[in-house]
Amino acid sequence: MKYLEDFTPRQVFEFKAPGLSKEQIMEFASEWDPQRLHLDEDYARDVHGGLIASGFQTMLLVFRPIMRELMADVENIGGLGFDSLRWLRPLYPEQPLDIRIELTTVKRSRSKPDRGVLAYRLEARNPDGEVIFTTDTGAMIKCRPEEIT
Repeated sequence: MKYLEDFTPRQVFEFKAPGLSKEQIMEFASEWDPQRLHLDEDYARDVHGGLIASGFQTMLLVFRPIMRELMADVENIGGLGFDSLRWLRPLYPEQPLDIRIELTTVKRSRSKPDRGVLAYRLEARNPDGEVIFTTDTGAMIKCRPEEIT
């Protein structure tokens, strides 16, 4: 397992997310975000040039590799929320994403020395290199037990 002390500011992690099929987009939309731009191809084509994924589905797609490939092995106590959450461009069917995290803060808590904050800037890019999603977020992470004083 990784602890707060295993991370440093400006450290970068990169991930990939596969594209979503048109069917996956429509299935998610019908359950969670039943707007026409996610369900009606003709309407979506007129407004966005084609069917687009829900922003919420995009966010989940972006976070899947982060949670599975990084955070699953971190002594994570819990998330701290999102700042500056932005959907800058739509996600179209079959577009894979390049995801980049840069750590901005790695700081031990003064009031609770067994934990600290790991904050990062996250961005996802489409195959054309355009940023489609960004957020600043963080988590409370345990400190290595032998390092707690």
